[in-house]
Amino acid sequence: MVKREYELREPIAVAVEKYATFIQSTPDHVVNSALKIVIWRDVEFRRWRKQTQADRKDGHAAPKAGRV
Repeated sequence: MVKREYELREPIAVAVEKYATFIQSTPDHVVNSALKIVIWRDVEFRRWRKQTQADRKDGHAAPKAGRV
């Protein structure tokens, strides 16, 4: 595990804590699980990530992301 610090909007932070209680887990588990779902389902991100890895192997600059 790697420790990071991010800011969440109040309603999201509260929902994360309540959901963790509901499933008898931790807020860390809830956030990790939610982000895995979002990131793994994003086809455009996977395509971009694959391209940036290929470009690094070839010595090219990574392309800019398609979203902000």
